[in-house]
Amino acid sequence: MSDTLNWRELNMGFASIPAASVAYGEYLRLVMDSQFQMDFIYHVFPNSDGHGDTSWQMWLETEAASYPVGTPEFSCRIGSMIRHRGLLANLSLRENLLLPFLYRMDHAALLRATEEVDSVAEWLGMASTLDERAGERSSYTHALVSLGRCMLAKPAIIIAQEVHIGMSPERLAHFRELAEQALQQLGSGLVYLTATEHEGSGLVFSRTLTIDSEREMLAFRNLEQNDLPDLNDLPDIDGGD
Repeated sequence: MSDTLNWRELNMGFASIPAASVAYGEYLRLVMDSQFQMDFIYHVFPNSDGHGDTSWQMWLETEAASYPVGTPEFSCRIGSMIRHRGLLANLSLRENLLLPFLYRMDHAALLRATEEVDSVAEWLGMASTLDERAGERSSYTHALVSLGRCMLAKPAIIIAQEVHIGMSPERLAHFRELAEQALQQLGSGLVYLTATEHEGSGLVFSRTLTIDSEREMLAFRNLEQNDLPDLNDLPDIDGGD
C-alpha cells in the first residue's frame, strides 16, 4: 500500500501548522498545545452535519485516486485515537467498537467488523465485558476501544492523541504493548498529537514538527506594543472655549 496523507499549511491565528505529508507506515509527531490539537482534529474530522470546516486542503493520495478531507472515501481510510472521545455510555462496549461502521453506509464493512469484533475484543482483554453497557469508563478502556476500532477499520493513517494519559503504570505498559502490536500488524501511518516531545508513548518517530504557539503569541503582542504611538509624540489639541 502506498497511501499518503497530505496537507497544505494550516493557519490558526497566532501560529501555523506547516504543510506536510505522512506515508503509510510512517510516524509523524506534531508537538503543539491542546487547543491547536483540537483545531487540527476538527479540520481532519469535519462534523457529519456539514458544519465542519472543509476549506483546509488535506487529502489522501492512493494508487487509485485522491480523496479530499470530508469525503466518505477519506473518512473510511483515516482512523482516530482521540483522548476520551467517542465512547457512548448508553451503548455496550461491543456497540461502541462497531459504532463508526454504522455511519459509513457500507454494509460489507459492517458485516466484516461484526464478524471480527469478538476476536479483537479477546485480544484487547475485553471479551468478558463486551456486552456490558459502557457507562463511565476509565481512560484505559477509552483507549482500548479506540485501538479496537482501528484494528477493525484497518486505516491507512491513524490520527492519535496521548490516550495513555491517566493510566496506571501497569496498564500503561500493557497498552503500549498492545498499541505496538497493532501498529505493526496494521502497518498504518501515524500522526501523533502531543504537547511535549517527552510524551511517553515509546514510539520511534521519523519526524517531529513543533508548533510554538506561545512564542508566536509573544511576538504578536510585542508587535502590537511596538505599533502603539508614543504619547509624547502626540500633537497638542486645544479644545477651545
